Amino acid sequence: MDKVHDAIYSIGERLTADDSYVSCVDLEYNPAKGIIPRGLIYKDEGRDINGMGCVMVGLNPGKASDKERAFFASGTPTYEKFLSYWKANILQHPYYKRLRKIADELEFRGPILWTELVKCQSKENGQLSVQTIRDDINKYLFKELEVIPADWPLFGIGGKAFEILSYRFPDRLVLGVPHPTGSYGLFPKLFENQKLKQDIYNRIQEIIKVKKTIAIMLNGK
Repeated sequence: MDKVHDAIYSIGERLTADDSYVSCVDLEYNPAKGIIPRGLIYKDEGRDINGMGCVMVGLNPGKASDKERAFFASGTPTYEKFLSYWKANILQHPYYKRLRKIADELEFRGPILWTELVKCQSKENGQLSVQTIRDDINKYLFKELEVIPADWPLFGIGGKAFEILSYRFPDRLVLGVPHPTGSYGLFPKLFENQKLKQDIYNRIQEIIKVKKTIAIMLNGK
């Protein structure tokens, strides 16, 4: 998996230095204020490097905190600097912890590629145009997935990410999950007594066994 790690790292370096985001009217990009492209991490440390991994895909990064912006504004932002900040400050955020739990309980214990459809945070209204999403997927996500094993499932985090992945990647298994920190309380319904519901586990294992490339939204029903 070293080749995968190196390939994603190379993409991450290009991403951090990508100043073309300044032209996107629905995105915030201002390195002087610590607002940079971010959200791409290949996490193999602490994972089973020989196991099946997965790809966790959000819509785009949330608004950077004051602490995060100050960190990146304090000097030239680099991908290595981003990774060190993520590991020290964001790795244990509930978003990541809860999604890791889903991956582990479905037996995707290999490396996780954490990524976003769009790699820059939205402006205040939070809306992203179809063209912005389309452009960013073509620029980055397609290239990321070229180096990720084809049998690793894609998790669409939230309804919109799931829908877009389902249409754009018909040759991959796409699993949708409710946003783990959303306000509707749908994510906890995937669990019973702190464990993933057995029927969800059984269904996904059967899909993996027969190697179906379908799109399915996981819910607590």
